Parts: sequence; structure tokens; C-alpha cells
Amino acid sequence: MDNISSEVRQKSFSAHSIAGMAASATAAFPVIYGPNNKPLLPGAHAYQRTAAKREGSMHKWIPKRLFSRQAESMERERIVERSIDLVQSDPHAAGIIENFATTIVGPGLQPHPSINGELLGIGKEEARKLQAQQRAIYTVWSPWADAGGRMGDGEIQFLVQRSILQYGEYLVVLPMLQDTARPYSLACQVIHPLRLKTPTDLMSRGDIQDGVEIGSYGEPVAYWIKKVDVKKPLSYSSDSSANFMRILAKKGHRWNVLHGFVTDDPGQVRGMPFFAPAMKFFRDLSDYLDAELVSNVVTAAFSIFIETGGPDPAMIAAGMADYAEQDADGDDVRYEEMIPGRIMYGAAGQKPHTINPDRPGNTFHVFVKEIKKALALSLNMPYVSLFKDVEGTNYAGMRSAMLDAWRVFMYRRAWFGKRFNQPRYTMLMEEAYLRGDLDIPDFYEKMHLVTSAQWIGTPKGNIEPVKEIQADILAIDNKLDTRGGVITARGGERGQVFDELEEEKDDLESRGLDAAVSTAVVPEDKEDGKEENTQN
Repeated sequence: MDNISSEVRQKSFSAHSIAGMAASATAAFPVIYGPNNKPLLPGAHAYQRTAAKREGSMHKWIPKRLFSRQAESMERERIVERSIDLVQSDPHAAGIIENFATTIVGPGLQPHPSINGELLGIGKEEARKLQAQQRAIYTVWSPWADAGGRMGDGEIQFLVQRSILQYGEYLVVLPMLQDTARPYSLACQVIHPLRLKTPTDLMSRGDIQDGVEIGSYGEPVAYWIKKVDVKKPLSYSSDSSANFMRILAKKGHRWNVLHGFVTDDPGQVRGMPFFAPAMKFFRDLSDYLDAELVSNVVTAAFSIFIETGGPDPAMIAAGMADYAEQDADGDDVRYEEMIPGRIMYGAAGQKPHTINPDRPGNTFHVFVKEIKKALALSLNMPYVSLFKDVEGTNYAGMRSAMLDAWRVFMYRRAWFGKRFNQPRYTMLMEEAYLRGDLDIPDFYEKMHLVTSAQWIGTPKGNIEPVKEIQADILAIDNKLDTRGGVITARGGERGQVFDELEEEKDDLESRGLDAAVSTAVVPEDKEDGKEENTQN
């Protein structure tokens, strides 16, 4: 008891000492107050900003706010429909979608298990064995990933990535199919996002926003997906709740539905198409190019008017005219067909008005390129990489554009692997564990550590492969990178590459061939410092 009292007195003394020192400091450096001995409140001088004025060019710039969830849903759906039409009808949009999906996903991102043996309490050999088992499980399941049996997992990833770009989101249901022919029950069913909507008789419910039933923190609780009637098109059936299926987002810790989009607005529950910010520019450019194309077709089919001064134009055109027509006055008007153009033999005194064939104008290419630059900027991509226009671009500019584009692709690849692939991979490994295909005793205790993986896709191309390889060798020699890191960056798997090298070495030695690797270095070009222009 005395010890406790002593301790309390000591703390009290310390507190009084600190208070005393604070008072002394205040006396030495008095606080300066405002009028009436009150503290000065924070404040700032406010100035009118030009961005808020309503005069001149800003007079009619009054953005329209949406004050209901229903209005937001209708606007988003209209944008999605326009995006679908754009991708299906505009060559630029179609090419950009295909380019993004091919680069980000390609044949599919592959899992590279990254298990930390120390955190799991297992040795290196056990960790390697576990990683090999996980790779084998995914390889066996991948061809059976589609619930419809038409796609492998790589094709599903490609389709989902296109869905993100075209519709702004993806919607995938994860059923467990009881089929003895399947190695694992987990399957994926890709659903069109336009089937996700709020039933008309449930519009008054505040917890259903654009087809997503949300919880108190905005988390998805359930999804309302419109059913399909095989007897009539989807758009013909009513949007009442009787024609919808309510699917829980999760059952316990397992996902029933994967719904993802790039979030760019707080409180967002649905995604926006990739082309939304520049959709008007895409459409206007398409219309402009179409008009120029039609104009050039008309110009190419330019007709020639020949004035005939004789009394009988029929005699001049005898043997050459393909047909004759009667004009309003009853006179013969003769033509000679030269598809796609034709020659007209007119009467004396008639003067034709020719069409100027100089189309497009001199500013056509410059104007179109400026529009394309604006489109590229809206998609956060370099113009050279997005439209694959390397005319007038030197090596340094091409490399800079390639690296900038790859930065965007890698961000989207990492996001896609984490948001879409990782949840499915975790569920697959859980099923494999329950089937006895994973040798680990405490899967649920450290589930996220056991299923940790990196998702690697096809590597970026190299403008000059020799320089890239030499840079990798220098990084390895100076301990700035590892062989495994370089192999992974190139789309390979370290263990598999090392196993193949070992197998190749044993095979060469068994055949009496030299297994030594050449260490020759490719000499650098003396003209290497000069930038080569890629323009023809």
C-alpha cells in the first residue's frame, strides 16, 4: 500500500512539476491575444474566382445536377448504351478496346504463389511444395472455369476486361457446379451488366441503388439481376421484382457475385464506361471522317459534261450512248456510263457547275491528329501508343511513350489481378484444401497468407532487346535485382525456368555436349548515341 501511495505521489509531483514549468514558460513568452483579450479566429480574405463567373463564355456554363438515384441510373444506362454502339460501330473505339484488353490480360494472367514460409511457420522446402501444388491446382481448373463450358480462365479474364472498358464494370456469378466430370466445382458465369438494375416496384427502397442492395457502410449486400425469359427478348419483359433474382453478394466468407469497377467518385455503386469523358469527341470524329469519306467517293465518281454545238447531239453520240432519257421539255439527254462516273452530252449554251475535287483540305491531317491527341489524353495514354502512329517519332520519344503506356497497363493489370482474380483463386484453393489436394493443416487460420499470389501477364516488348538484357545483367551483378525478379518481369516463373535449365543441362551432358553458357557480350554500336528517326 505504501509503495502504491509513493508511486502516486511521485506521479503527482511530476505532474505539478510539468505544470509549473509550463506556467514559467508562459510567463516568459506571453501569449498575444486579439481585442477584448480573446484569441484571434482563423480566417482568410476571399476573392471572386473567374471559374465562378456567369459572364462571357461562362454565361451558359451551368452544370446540371442529378437529384435522384433513378435519374443517375437512367443517365448511366444511356451512357453505357452509347458506349456499346461506339465500340460496335467506330473503328477507333473498337481498336482501343482490343488493344487495352490484349495488353492488360492477353491470354490471361497467371498466378505466381508467393508464400512466406516464416510467417506460416514452415520450411522452405514445404513452402516450395505448397506453391507447386497451387500452380498445379490452377492449371487443372483453368480449362473448366466457365460455367457454360465454352471458355477457359484466360478467355474469361479477357471478356471481363473488355466488360470493364466497354460497360465500366463487370458482373460475374460464382456457382458451385455438382458435376463429376469437373475437377473442381467452382465456376464463373459472366453476366451482362445491363441486367443489373432496380425493380420498378422497389424504387422507394433506399437501400437498393441502381440494382445493388447496400449495407450501412455502402458495402454490397445483394444484387438484383433480371431473369431471362427464353420465349421473349430480355427488354420485353417487365422490370417488376417478379422478373428478378436476388443473389447475396457473399455467403459467409465466400463470394457469390463478383462486381467490380474503377472507383472515381465517393459513394459510387456502379461503374462508368471507359469512353464516357470523350464520348462526344469519338462520335464527332467518326461523323467527320464519314462525311469526308462520302465526299471523296462522290468526287471519285465525278461526271463529265460535254457541250455539243451541233443541231443533232444524237448523231455525235451515236454508237456511244448507253441509254437516253427525256427531260422536262421532251428533249433527249444522252449519257455514257463510265462506272463509277459518267459522261453527259448537254445542249449548246448549257454551262455545268463542277465539283471541287480537292478533298480533304490541307488541314485535314493536322485537325484529325489534334482530336486524337485529346482522345488519348482523356484515356491517360500517349497518342503514339494509343493510335499506333509512329510517324515522325524518334527512338527516345517512342521509348518514353512506351514506358508511359506500360505504366497505365501495369496499374490496371495489378488492379484486375487483386480485385477479380485473387478472390476466385482463394476460393479455388479453399475447395482444393477441403478435397485434400493441399498439404497444410491450418488453412483457415492463415488463409490469406496461404493463398497469397502475384498475377503476372505477358511482358512488355523491347525496342532494343540487347540493351534491355544488358541492363538486367547489370542489375543482377550489382545486387539491384534477382534472377527470379527478372524472370517474373518477363512473364516467366522462376522455379519452372530453373527446372528447365537443370533438365537441359543434364540432357546436354548425357549426350556429351558442352553445357557451358556463353558469356560473350554483344559489342555496342559506335553510333548508338545518335537517335534514329523512325519516319520513312
